[in-house]
Amino acid sequence: MIAFKKIKQYLISLSIAVFFLATTFSLYADESDPIRVKVAVLNNFPPQYSTSDAGEPQGFAIDIIEEIARLANLEIEYLVKNNWEEMFDALRTEQADLIPNQGITDRRKELFEFTRPVETFPVSIFTRVNEKAISTIQSLNAKNVAVVKLNIGEMIVKDYPEIIVQKYEHIEDALFGLLSGNSDALIYPEPVLWKLAMQARLEDKIKVVGDPIIEIRRAISVAKNNQVLLKRLDSAVGKLVGSEKYQIIYKRWYGSPTPFWTVEKIVAFMTSLLVIIIFGMAFWRYRSTMSLNNSLQKQIAKREIAEQKLKQANETLEKKVDERTRHLQDALEKVKTLRGLLPICMHCKKIRDDKGYWNQMEAYIHKHSDVEFSHSICSDCAKKYYPDMDLYND
Repeated sequence: MIAFKKIKQYLISLSIAVFFLATTFSLYADESDPIRVKVAVLNNFPPQYSTSDAGEPQGFAIDIIEEIARLANLEIEYLVKNNWEEMFDALRTEQADLIPNQGITDRRKELFEFTRPVETFPVSIFTRVNEKAISTIQSLNAKNVAVVKLNIGEMIVKDYPEIIVQKYEHIEDALFGLLSGNSDALIYPEPVLWKLAMQARLEDKIKVVGDPIIEIRRAISVAKNNQVLLKRLDSAVGKLVGSEKYQIIYKRWYGSPTPFWTVEKIVAFMTSLLVIIIFGMAFWRYRSTMSLNNSLQKQIAKREIAEQKLKQANETLEKKVDERTRHLQDALEKVKTLRGLLPICMHCKKIRDDKGYWNQMEAYIHKHSDVEFSHSICSDCAKKYYPDMDLYND
C-alpha cells in the first residue's frame, strides 16, 4: 500500500515536471518552425483595412502584419469581417488567431493579449468646417454626437451623460450623418477619418476642433491562452517598429496630406477663372459698347440740336431774304413806275395813277419814292409873278 502511494506521488510529480517542460519548450520553441495563423481583418476601415479591386485585403495593418509574418515565420490566412464586433467574436471563439491592429483599452485587455504598440494616433472631435460653437468635449453637452459602435468614441462618451449619443454601424454613415447636419460632431480616430475623407474628396468639409481627447496605442491582439504566438509576434514587432521598412509602410498609407491644390481643384479654378475672364470681357465689351453708344447718342443729339438751330437760322434767313426781296421788288416796281410813261396834265401838271385818279405831281412822286419836296420859285416865275420883288437880282 505504501509502495502504491509512493508510485502515485512519483507519477504526479513526473506529470507536473513534464507539463512545465512542455510549456517551457513551447515558449522557447525554435521560431524557424512556421506557424499557420488565421488573421481577422475588416473589409473597410482605412487606412488600416480596406479591399483592393481584386478583392484582396490591403491597408496599413495588412502591410504591417505581412512584414511581421515574414519576421516571425508565420503563414497567414485572412478572415474578412464586416465590423469590429464580428472581428472580436472571431478572436474570442478562436475562429481567428489574431487581429493585426486594434486600439488598446482596459476593456480589451480583459479579453485579449497585446503585443507592444505598432502605432499611436489621436482620437479627436470632428465638426463641419463652418461650426463655431464647439471647441472642447465639454461644449458637446446637449449636442448630437456621432460615434461608431465598439469604437473608442463610444467608450469616451459614456463619461459624459449630457451628450446625446448617436451610434452608427459604420464610419461612412457617421461621417455623412455629420455632413448632413443630423449630428453636430463626430468622435473618431483622426488618421482613419482623414484618410476616409480624402478618399471621398470631403476633407475640405470637416475639421478637427480642440486638442485630441485621448491618444490610443494600437497593437496586434491574440487570445489570452496563445502565449507562443504572442511571443513570436512581440519579438517581430520590436524588430519592425522604427525600422526603415516600417517608415516605408507608414508613409505609404499615411504619407503627406493631400495638398490643397489638387489636379481637380486646379482644373476647377482655371475653369472658373476662364469663365470669369470671359464674363469680364463680355461685361467690358458691353460697357464699352454702351459707353460708345451713349457717346454716339450724345453726338447725335448735339448734331440734331445743331441741325435744328441751323434749320431755324436758315428759315429766319430765308424769311429775311424773302422780305428783303419783296422790299427790293416793291422798290423796283416803284422805280419802274416812275421811269415809265406817266400821264400828266398839260396845263396843271397833275399825274394820273393806275386807278384813274389825278394827283398832284408832288404827292404822286412822294408816294412812289422816298423823295421829299421843299417848295421854292424859279427866276422866270419870280419875274412873272413877283416883278416888284427883285428876288434874283443878287
